[in-house]
Amino acid sequence: MTIDAYKKTIDFLCQTLHVDIHAGLSSVEATNRLQTYGPNSLPEKRGVSAIIVLLRQFTSPLMFVLLIASIASIIIGEKKDALVILIAVIINVIVGFIQELKAERASQALKSYEVDYCTVLREGRHVSIESKKIVPADIRLAHTVDLTVEEALLTGESKPIKKNTEKLEETLPIGDRINMAYAGTYVLSGKATGIVTHTGMNTELGKIAGLILQTHEEATPLQVQIKRFSWLLGSFLLAITLLVALIAYLKNMPLHELVTISIALAVAAIPEGLLVAVTAILAIGMHRMLKRKALVRHLIAAETLGSVSVICTDKTGTLTQGRMQVVRLATQERDIHVHDDMSRDVFKEPDLQEFIQACILNNDADVLSVTDRIIGNPTEIALLEFARFTHVYDIEEIVKKFSREQEIPFSSDIKYMATLHTLNGQKRLIVKGAPEKIFAMCKQDDLGLKRFVDLSQSMVADGLRILALAIKDITLNSGQEAQEKQGSQDAKKIFGDLSAQLSDLTCIGLIGIQDPLRSHAAQTIEDLKKAGIHVVIVTGDHKDTARNIAQSVGLDVAHDGIMTGQDFDTLSQEELKKRITEISVFARVEPKHKIHIVKAWQERGHAVAMTGDGVNDAPALKAADIGVALGSGSDVSHEVSDMVLLDNNLSVISQAVRQGRIIFDNIRKVIVYLMADSFSEIILIGGALVAGFPLPLLASQIFWINLVTDGFPNIALTLEPGEPEIMLERPRKKTEPVVNTPMKILIFVIGIVTDIGLFALYILLLRYSIFDLPHIRTIMFTSLAIDSLLYVFSVRSLRTSLFRMNPFSNRWLLLAVGAGFLVQLFAVYAPFMQPLFSTVSLGLFEWTIILSLALVKLIAIEITKDIFIARKK
Repeated sequence: MTIDAYKKTIDFLCQTLHVDIHAGLSSVEATNRLQTYGPNSLPEKRGVSAIIVLLRQFTSPLMFVLLIASIASIIIGEKKDALVILIAVIINVIVGFIQELKAERASQALKSYEVDYCTVLREGRHVSIESKKIVPADIRLAHTVDLTVEEALLTGESKPIKKNTEKLEETLPIGDRINMAYAGTYVLSGKATGIVTHTGMNTELGKIAGLILQTHEEATPLQVQIKRFSWLLGSFLLAITLLVALIAYLKNMPLHELVTISIALAVAAIPEGLLVAVTAILAIGMHRMLKRKALVRHLIAAETLGSVSVICTDKTGTLTQGRMQVVRLATQERDIHVHDDMSRDVFKEPDLQEFIQACILNNDADVLSVTDRIIGNPTEIALLEFARFTHVYDIEEIVKKFSREQEIPFSSDIKYMATLHTLNGQKRLIVKGAPEKIFAMCKQDDLGLKRFVDLSQSMVADGLRILALAIKDITLNSGQEAQEKQGSQDAKKIFGDLSAQLSDLTCIGLIGIQDPLRSHAAQTIEDLKKAGIHVVIVTGDHKDTARNIAQSVGLDVAHDGIMTGQDFDTLSQEELKKRITEISVFARVEPKHKIHIVKAWQERGHAVAMTGDGVNDAPALKAADIGVALGSGSDVSHEVSDMVLLDNNLSVISQAVRQGRIIFDNIRKVIVYLMADSFSEIILIGGALVAGFPLPLLASQIFWINLVTDGFPNIALTLEPGEPEIMLERPRKKTEPVVNTPMKILIFVIGIVTDIGLFALYILLLRYSIFDLPHIRTIMFTSLAIDSLLYVFSVRSLRTSLFRMNPFSNRWLLLAVGAGFLVQLFAVYAPFMQPLFSTVSLGLFEWTIILSLALVKLIAIEITKDIFIARKK
C-alpha cells in the first residue's frame, strides 16, 4: 500500500484494506495475505567466505608481478630467487588475510528487531503466533490508552512519543506522525489497537533495509590511490622490461641472460616490502585506535578518517548522552543551574525541600531494590535522579511515608499528572505538567506566577523541556475527618473527584530538562575545526532543539544554516549540492535524506564521515567514505560501519582523525623510503646493462635489501608518534596522489645521488680489477643496504630537518636500524648465508668507502628537504 496512512481515517482504511477493526482477519485471509506478501523476513546480506578473503590478497598489480617473477625464476632454474620472492608473497598474504578475516563479521543484524512471537487479532480473538508467520508491520492506530513509543532507532530522537489516533492533514516526517506505530520501534507504556498498513519491505524499517542493500560501498581514498600507484608502478615495470628486451635483442643476448636481467629489474623496480609495510601500518593503526576505544572493522579504513574533510554527526547519543537530565530549576526565590560539582547544601533550604519532595511523590518511576536502578519514563527517571543527587531525602522512605491516595495519570491529552497525599496532618495535591496547563490552574493573582511565566519562556529559548510543579493544601471538613478516622481506605469517597480540585493551585517551581551534551563534544568539534574539518549535525530531532545543541557545541548557525526534512524535499540533488556548504544543521531528516547529504558533499570532492547509532543511520553510514557507529548503537549500524566507538566518547573521533593522518603520513614515509631504494637499484642495474657491464646486484640480494634489511626500519616508521603540525593542516584532497611532487623529487634525488657514487665506484672496481665480481657485488649489496639504514632518519619527517629532530624520540627506529645492520652483517659474513646470496667477507677498506658514500647521501637528502621546507613556509 502506497498511500500515506497517517492522513486517512480509520473507516477509510478499513474499507480500502478490507479489514474489520473489531474482529481482525480470518485465519483463511491471514494465510492468503501471508502467501501474497511473503514471510516475516527482510533481505539478508551474504557474508564473505574465508576463501574470498584469501583470494583478495592476490588482486594487487604488484602481487601479480611478483608471482610472474617467481614463476619465471623457477623456469630458468633460479630457485633461490624464486624462494625469496615467494617469501615476500606469503608474508603479505598472511598478514592481510588475518586482518581482513577479522573484519568480515557480517551478521543478520536486522533480526535483532524482530520478536519471536506476536499477539494478533484473528476472528475476534487475541492469539499468539510465531513472528515469522506474519510480516514486519507499520500500523495506523485506531485506539490508544496512554500509548508511549520509543522511535529513536528510526528517527534518532530520544524523547518517547505519545501516540493518538487523530487523522493528520499535513505531510509530516516519521517523528511527527503520532497516529502511526512502526516496525522496529518499542512500546514503553500503554496499549493500542490498529490496522496494518504497510508490511515487509514497504515498512519504514524495510525501506531502510532496502537502502542499505542498494547503497554502493565507496572505495576509500587510500584504496583508490594505492590501486592507482600500483598500476602506474606495474606499467613502469612493463615499460622497463620491454626496453630491456629491445636492448637485449639488439645485442643478441642469450634468452637465459635476458630473463635473468628482466627478473633482476622487476625485483629492483618493485618495493616488495611495500605491500607488507602498508598492511602492517594499517594493522598497527587499527591496534592504536582500538586502545583509544575505536574499533576499526575494515583494515583499509584505518587511514580514511585522516582524509575526511566533512563529518556528518548525529545528535542523540553522539553529541548528547541519550538520556534526560534535570539541568535547571526555579522556585519563587531561586534560579539554579544544576551540575555535578555544585554544593548540595543549597537543597536543604525549605522551599527546595518542598520542591524535591513534590518531584518524588508526583512520579511513577521506580527504584529497583536489587540493582538500585531507576526504571520508568525517561522524564520521571530524570526527576528521581535529581532527587537522589540532592541527598535531601531517601526516595523509598518518602514514597512509603506519604503514600499516594488518589491520582490522575499523565496523558498526552491533558498534559499533566496529579496525585493526592497526606502530609503533616493535611491533604496535599501535587500537580506536574506542561507550564501552560499548570499556570491555568494556579491563582491568577499570585505575583510569583508572572515570574514563572517569564522564566519558562527564557528556559524554552535555551532549548530546555519545561515542567511546572504546583501544590494545593486542603483541610478536611468534619465529615471527611470522621470518615478518615473510621479507617476508610477509599480516598475518592472521602475527598471526592480529584479533578474538581484543580484550581487555585500555587506554583512552586519550574524544572528544566534536557538530553545533556557529552563532556568532550564541544572540545572535539573545536579540534576538528582546527584540523580543517567541516562538522554538520544531521538529526531526526526538532529544529529548535538541533539549533540549541549546535550553538552549545560551538557551531556557527546562521539564520539559513538549518534545513528541515520538509525543506529538503523541495530541493533537487543538484540544488542541494550547491547549497550544502551553507547548511550546518539538518533537522527532522529521514534516512533517505541522510544519503543525499552524504552524496552532495562527496560530489563536491569531499571525503565524508558519517556518525550514527540507529537503524535510521545505517544507509548513510554505508554510503559515507567512512561510517562511524556508536558502541551503544544498533547491530545494524555496527555491521554497515567501518569504525565503532566503543565508549561513545566523541573525543575518540578527533583522536582517530589524528591517527588516520599519522597512518597516511607513515605510509608516505615508507613509500619514499622503499621507492628511493628501488629507484637506485633500477638505475644501477639499467646503467650497467646499457654500458654492457655485468649485473652489479643479484635478484636475491635486491630482495634481501628490500624485504629484510629495510624491513625493520620500515616497520619502525609506523611507530612514529606523529608530528605536531599534523592536526593543524587542512585535509588532503581525495584526488591527491599518494606520491606527490616533493616525494617524487626526493626519491629522484636519493636515487641519483646514490647511483652517481655507486656507479662510479662499480666502474672503478671493475676497470682496475681490484676485486673479483662476487666481491664487488658484495660491496654494492652492502653499500645499498647501509645507505637505506641511514637515510631512514631523514625520512622520519618530510616537514622538519633531521638536524632539528630529537634522534631518540623513536627508540624503536634506533633498535630497527641496529637490527638492520646485524641482519646485513649476517648475510655478508655468515658462512651458510654466503652461498645463498653469493657474498664474501668485507674488510676495513671496503667499509670506509661504504660509510663515506652513505654520509654524502644523507647530507644531499637534507639539503633537498630544507629547500622544500623553506618553499612551503
